[in-house]
Amino acid sequence: MDRVRIHYLDWLKVLIVYGILLFHVSLVFSMVPWLVSNHQRSLALSAFAAFCFPWGIPAMFLISGADAWFGLRSHSPAEFVGSRVRRLLLPMIAGLIVLSPFQRFVVSHNPPPPWSEMPAFYLSFYRSFHFVPDLQWVATYWLHLWFLGYLFGISLVSLPLLLWLRHESGRRFASALVGLTARRGGIFALVLPLVASQLALRPFFPEYQGWADVATYTFVFLAGAVLFSDRRFEVAIRRDISWIVGVGVIGLAGVAAVYAQAHTEFFQVSHLPAWAQAVFAVCWALDIWCWLLAVLYLGIRWLDFPNRVMDYLQRSILPFYVLHHPVVITIASFVVTWNLGLWPKFGLLLVASYAISLALYEYGVRRWAVTRAMFGLKTRPKVAAPHPVLRATGPSG
Repeated sequence: MDRVRIHYLDWLKVLIVYGILLFHVSLVFSMVPWLVSNHQRSLALSAFAAFCFPWGIPAMFLISGADAWFGLRSHSPAEFVGSRVRRLLLPMIAGLIVLSPFQRFVVSHNPPPPWSEMPAFYLSFYRSFHFVPDLQWVATYWLHLWFLGYLFGISLVSLPLLLWLRHESGRRFASALVGLTARRGGIFALVLPLVASQLALRPFFPEYQGWADVATYTFVFLAGAVLFSDRRFEVAIRRDISWIVGVGVIGLAGVAAVYAQAHTEFFQVSHLPAWAQAVFAVCWALDIWCWLLAVLYLGIRWLDFPNRVMDYLQRSILPFYVLHHPVVITIASFVVTWNLGLWPKFGLLLVASYAISLALYEYGVRRWAVTRAMFGLKTRPKVAAPHPVLRATGPSG
């Protein structure tokens, strides 16, 4: 069973990562200011972004944990670390050199300043670079590529546990968790460590990408490895889906109610009464866990089959993630200045961002050895020349 390919995992990788672009386009038109914001805002797109925000990035860590689990079945720990360096740190270095100053340049004004000013802006960006002992330092300089840095760190820290899960004692632990989920509603017992971490950390580290979020990302990364280590977990997810969605709605409503009652900005809950902080922490954890399980259910129920298009798209995941963000904010910085309605702007931005991001992958990354290395892709295998076919020839041969 460990060697059977789980096709819905391939689908979910693509849908989640490609869905991040839709989320970022929605932020351009949301009520909360973003890197680039349209003057006219949409309540519907704001609600969509608010719904996806708690569990969207954790979903990427979840599938990354599953990938790590399967990667270790055919790679040594040293090879695993080497692949993390190649697939995560190299794109981060390339992103810092090329993409980060470009993105800061683009968002410095709408529309962007004259392109002739870009070289001076790059030099200014590099000169201002300095280390700050704070988690938000990564996002300050790498913007959306903070995810790669966090994933690299969490992968290394979690490696001993991943290796243990592959041993007999780890497999017994996973089987014990399967037994726990055999009863209806038992799948919710698995979220208790996340609830505990949020109760302990969220009041003190309420900021985005702070230590409470690191605990969340680490938990769901390991949860991805555990859930995909034994396919019997799928039985519990399918059986309890109505409960999962119901509790997810309650968690979402609880988070929204705390913010509405407190009239506070997102994540600024540290000044609330202790009971409100506790309610928020529990609802936040349930919101994340339940919608992650709901996403897995969609894959288990409807997407467990191979597809040639998915084979192509899943190889594009990392370059697409790296490239889509600068594409979105660059196009958005022009689109928001146009004299168009909100929804035509949204549609144009969405279609153009997907098309250009894919074109950059196909013609700017996939076909060239240097760019493949920069974006963490393996070297394309050389196709052996076909052997000549010897044919018997007649008199006229």
